Amino acid sequence: MLDVALIIFDCDGVLVDSEPLAHALLTRALRPYTGNAESLSAACTGRSYPDTQRFINTRVDVPLPSDFWGALQAATLKSLATDLRPDPELRALLAGLQQPFCVASSGAHDKIRLSLRAANLLDLFEGQIFSAEDVARGKPAPDVFLLAAERNLVDPSQCLVIEDSGPGVAAGQAAGMTTLQYLPGDDGKQEYQIQQLSELLQWL
Repeated sequence: MLDVALIIFDCDGVLVDSEPLAHALLTRALRPYTGNAESLSAACTGRSYPDTQRFINTRVDVPLPSDFWGALQAATLKSLATDLRPDPELRALLAGLQQPFCVASSGAHDKIRLSLRAANLLDLFEGQIFSAEDVARGKPAPDVFLLAAERNLVDPSQCLVIEDSGPGVAAGQAAGMTTLQYLPGDDGKQEYQIQQLSELLQWL
């Protein structure tokens, strides 16, 4: 058990199952411009939207049209609003936590709020939403996690981070926080890896 004063959740891929939706949309949008659409899209998991744009723009075979990113963002937000489904068990888990918790995501504020609303979780995180928009550097830099700890008046060493992506895990570790990687489909479980979110209770 740890001395946990704050639990910090990533949003996409942890609180909401949005990664497959976003990955599919980005892959489909990129196909006319590169033969590596699938791998480029996969490499963007956990990155902020500006970081994703910089990463993709320098690797496509054909320059993207000026409206590419705006159209993709609109399509992604529409899909999140209509396709995400609430998870009553997750809501019950969060509502039962004794420690304060927040969300710190690579996504923009409007995307985080839309996703949490669609998942029926937004009310649990009001006032505790931190975005890559709030800091100078997105994940894998630790900035957004350190901001969450600072705003909650908690030392980073007393924070427990729940992440799914490589950049997110790296960010949590760089912040000096205990970081658990949530990999529900992975069989090779390591010490700091969980397959169900309820397993985080073992660390409290």
